[in-house]
Amino acid sequence: MSIEWKKGLRREASAYGMCRENRDALESLDTKEEAIALYKKTIDWALEKGYPKFSTIQRDFHDCEQYGIFVDKVFHGEMLDEQQVYVFHHCTGRIRTGLNVGKKIIPMMYFANGCDITVSGAGPAGLEVRVPLYVFGQNAVFAQSSEDVVFTTYKFETDNE
Repeated sequence: MSIEWKKGLRREASAYGMCRENRDALESLDTKEEAIALYKKTIDWALEKGYPKFSTIQRDFHDCEQYGIFVDKVFHGEMLDEQQVYVFHHCTGRIRTGLNVGKKIIPMMYFANGCDITVSGAGPAGLEVRVPLYVFGQNAVFAQSSEDVVFTTYKFETDNE
C-alpha cells in the first residue's frame, strides 16, 4: 500500500470524524487486505458517514472482491456465503446467500451507493436461518426469502443524503 494511498484514507478518516483509535490503526496498516478488515470492523459507521468517499472506493477498492467488497458489479445469481461480511457499492443484479454449514457462517450484507439488487435465500434444507441485510441510503434491495432463509432488512439514512 503506498504511503499516499494511506495518507488519503487517513485524511478522509479525520475529515469524517473517525475515532483516534481507528485512525491510528489505519496509519499502521501495510496492506489493502488489512485496510478492508478495518473497514469491515467499522462498516456501520463508515457507510452512515459515507467514508471513504465513493470515488475513493471506486479508485482504490474496485479490485477487492476476494475480500467481500464489490464495486459497480453486475451479478448474475452468484452464491455468496464464504465471508461473514459482504459490502456492495453501486451493484446490480441477483445474488443468493444463506448458511454456510462448513464454515459456520451466516453472512451479513451491506448495501450502499445506489445498489439495485435482488437477494434470494439458498442453503441447506431444514436449517432455517435469518440473514440481515443492511441498506444505507438510496438503494433498491429486494429480498426473496425461502423456506430455509429469512431476510431481515434494516434501513439507515446516511450523512450525505
